[in-house]
Amino acid sequence: MLKYLLAILICLNPVYANANDLPKELRSFGGLSDLLPVTDSSETPRKPTSSKPSVIPFIEKALPKAATYNITNYEQVFCYHVKKRPENYTGYTINNYAIIDYCGELDTNAVATNYEALFTQGPNIITTPTNCRIQPKVMLRFVRGVDYTDVLLSSPCHSFTVFYAGWYKSFNIKQGIINDLISQFDKKVENFNSPSLLKQTVANALINTVEEASKLDTKKREQELKMSWQKEETPTDTEETKPNKAPALTGWGKIKLRK
Repeated sequence: MLKYLLAILICLNPVYANANDLPKELRSFGGLSDLLPVTDSSETPRKPTSSKPSVIPFIEKALPKAATYNITNYEQVFCYHVKKRPENYTGYTINNYAIIDYCGELDTNAVATNYEALFTQGPNIITTPTNCRIQPKVMLRFVRGVDYTDVLLSSPCHSFTVFYAGWYKSFNIKQGIINDLISQFDKKVENFNSPSLLKQTVANALINTVEEASKLDTKKREQELKMSWQKEETPTDTEETKPNKAPALTGWGKIKLRK
């Protein structure tokens, strides 16, 4: 009778307390084991999963893989207002466009907005050719390590152009989309100051904190894992090893200087 009475009380008041909160007379009553809720302390709470939208195939096929990788795996993104380079211009340039001013470093939300609008939404892209001349407005630089991919926003001639290692490719996009993206950068205008002139760029970063060291160590392990397939097998003792013969110089190597 006591067992059924306690069962009714548990159902009416599902308490999350432990056994020590029960009356002293019931703490050692093993017959209640089939009535008490079962908890698994080893179970870890599930973390919400989120995935970055993929680049649409039309654009992905047209870009070098390294260019796309810098965009999808950026570490910093910088913004510059640009225009066509005037004749006899001696100021600072980016991809042969004159830098007007600096519009800041993009935060995560701003990068996501531009990335998704330009590279992941098929309906935003116009695949038919457009006969117009690019009018440069904004240059976004996606930086990863010391490598980078630049994305130029143009209006009118509503388009964006991807620059990477001397290569470039333009894509037409809906007028409202590109104008909205450009207008967000018009709100932030700073004087452009050359970082190299002030010696604020480095070829190799200096580690100042434990957090920075941990971040670099994690990235290094990821890179080593991805590159492990490239490890060459060492030659066996039975294999004959011959020194590599230096190839003959060609092209620029044959040029002779005048005395």
